[in-house]
Amino acid sequence: MLKSFVKIACRILYKNKLFTILNVVGMALGMYLSLLFIALLAFLFRFDNFHPHNERIYRVTTQVNDKKDNPRYASAPMALAQQLENSFTGIEKVARIHRSLNGEAIYREKKIELAGYFADPGFFEIFNFPLVQGSKTTALSRPNTIVLTETEAEKLFGSKDAMGEMIKMDGYGNFLVTGILKDLPDNSHMQFEAVASFATLLSNKGTAFLQDEKDWSSFSGSYVYMRISEDAKVPTIQHNLDEVAKRQYTNQEIKASFHLQQLNDIVPGPQLYDSLGLTWDKLLLFVTGLITLIVLVPACSNFINLSIAQSLERMKEVGVRKVLGGQVHHIFSQFIIESTIVVLVALLIAYVIFEVIPTDYIYQMVEIPPIDLSPSRVTFTGFIVFALLVGVVTGIIPALYFINIPPIDAMKGKEVKASGRSYFRNAVLITQFMFSIGFTMAVVIMLRQQHYSVNYDFGFESENVLDVELQNVNQQIFKHEYGNLLSVQSVSMSSHILGVGSAPEHKINISFQADSLEASSMAVDEAFIQNMKLELLAGSSFSDDKLKNAHLIVVNEEFAKKLSTKDPLAAIGKSFALTDGREVQVAGILKNFHYAGLKEAIKPFYFEYDPTKFSYANLKLETNDVAGSLKTMETLWKNIGGDGDFTAQLFSEEIKQAYSFYNLLIRLWGFLGLLAITVTCLGLLGMVSFSTRKRYKEISIRKIMGASTESLVLLLSKNFMIMMAIASIITVPAMYYLFSHLLADMQHYSIQVSFIDVSISLGIVLVLGLTTILSQTWKAANTNPIDNLKSE
Repeated sequence: MLKSFVKIACRILYKNKLFTILNVVGMALGMYLSLLFIALLAFLFRFDNFHPHNERIYRVTTQVNDKKDNPRYASAPMALAQQLENSFTGIEKVARIHRSLNGEAIYREKKIELAGYFADPGFFEIFNFPLVQGSKTTALSRPNTIVLTETEAEKLFGSKDAMGEMIKMDGYGNFLVTGILKDLPDNSHMQFEAVASFATLLSNKGTAFLQDEKDWSSFSGSYVYMRISEDAKVPTIQHNLDEVAKRQYTNQEIKASFHLQQLNDIVPGPQLYDSLGLTWDKLLLFVTGLITLIVLVPACSNFINLSIAQSLERMKEVGVRKVLGGQVHHIFSQFIIESTIVVLVALLIAYVIFEVIPTDYIYQMVEIPPIDLSPSRVTFTGFIVFALLVGVVTGIIPALYFINIPPIDAMKGKEVKASGRSYFRNAVLITQFMFSIGFTMAVVIMLRQQHYSVNYDFGFESENVLDVELQNVNQQIFKHEYGNLLSVQSVSMSSHILGVGSAPEHKINISFQADSLEASSMAVDEAFIQNMKLELLAGSSFSDDKLKNAHLIVVNEEFAKKLSTKDPLAAIGKSFALTDGREVQVAGILKNFHYAGLKEAIKPFYFEYDPTKFSYANLKLETNDVAGSLKTMETLWKNIGGDGDFTAQLFSEEIKQAYSFYNLLIRLWGFLGLLAITVTCLGLLGMVSFSTRKRYKEISIRKIMGASTESLVLLLSKNFMIMMAIASIITVPAMYYLFSHLLADMQHYSIQVSFIDVSISLGIVLVLGLTTILSQTWKAANTNPIDNLKSE
């Protein structure tokens, strides 16, 4: 029986080749995102599963009750670990982790950036991070010992054995390499390049800070993990944690409580502040799944619509089956098998797309850490089960429609009139058009917002300026040597990159004002203001007198207004003390400029002169041959004693990178929009084709009666155009409202959604939709009436 059903299904699908292709391609596109989502789920739910006894490993999280935001932190006070180890029963091992190990690691001539953790010796006993060399129990037992991953060890030492070698890190002195660690798997929520002994942190900061009461309220970057014994009772440990919190926070301003979080619940899990490593919020996972349904459900709806739309052609087949004794479940099975075959073929195509489109593209599109989406046995099982489920669900509705038709009506080829079915079909098409218009508008608006941001007048010079990281090189030598290059017009120094990110903010107490003043600042030299072509409204800039410069600041208009509300220019010459106690005087006032980008409104800001803070050199170039100039500069860098690599970037490129997150949104929404529009057009093509085919005789009679081709095209297209219009009327105001608020939240200086954005978006979708409609209606309107009426 099953073999017979499969044969009949294949014949019917082959007979209706066009609609089979439309269904298969539409389902394949819809299922592609679903396969990605299934692979992602398979990856996320095997996070941290390589640790033995992972069900007994817990992290202590902190719930702060501040009567406002009540944030929950992944971190916890370090002093808590001592109480867990000394006072609690049922705990086998406790490990403190502090993620402050960051800096430049130096071995002879080699220098690399190293990031990792300080951890207790129990770290390698709780977690299964295999050591290639060294002992798990002793690798972190002494101060100034460190364990490197294989990749980092190779960077520093090459083919040489790293065990027993000494490396230097600024701020911590020398480290003895006591272990080499296998590179971490992707499915670990902890990602680090090195682990140093926690005793190193204690020897540098002293043990007193562990007992300090402030340590219980300031615990950023510190984490407590434990492995409990097999017979331990989690509620008992949780009760003891509650008692500790009550004792420690009784007399403190903030109140907090501690909670146990199982290792398997970290990824995926709740979004916590101060998270360690990769996190994947369950809400984010839900939203991701919802996005896949946005494309999958319309594809399934297209299949249902096209299946029911074939009612006239399938009616006699169903009638003959019923007259010859076909049972309801036989007819039901036939339609389920047909839909399942279509879905399985679509699954094969979707899997080919899944393999062809590189996962690197997916990483770039959503900018997440690399994840392993390669299919496993579990993933393949999920793919097949998902396809069978989709096949059954999509086959049920057409099956229910046909099995309810009386045999006599079916033999006559009489279609059952059902207004609900028509409403459902129309609603599906309208919804598809809404998603298509919405995604298209999102992309168009983000493109214009990105262009607006990178081409905005920031109030300073950004073209032909090269920013170079000084990396502790002698500033005067750098300025002299690079200033003599033919390609360099002028050189200035600064502590930060202007207009990118944010500048440090300070609270300044002004003696002649009641309220303190909050202002951001940057340290620059005497050439910076002129080099960046900032406009000086009053007063003067810094001079060549370095001693005098140390007691001067140059402020923007907002700062001047705060100092002298009635006459901002009167701020010139006013004196006050900075946060470091230095007495300074306002030397000049600059026209407002965007020192911290466009995300926030311009606030009080000042330039100070402090060479100890200089981190960048700003080179004003006289040439467009940047590539040629860089080669000369790299050579000169080695000659003046530059230790690390010569690191430089054009200012204009840094501005673009600062707004690269718009590119992320454009790629993501553009990708989803392309899938949505494609699925919509495929479904529309099928529906238009079927609706025109059902009206061939009506069209022929109208032509004989003198109807023009244009009037027939309008007649056949009218309903679909109305649906497109309804979708536009619903979507455009909703998207306008959404983006008017979204853009303002994302960036203070942003575009206003305009008529042009709406017109371009609607134009793209309407052109594609109308092209799809007219491709079928024009063909139907030009058919020969004799071909359709000769059997009458």
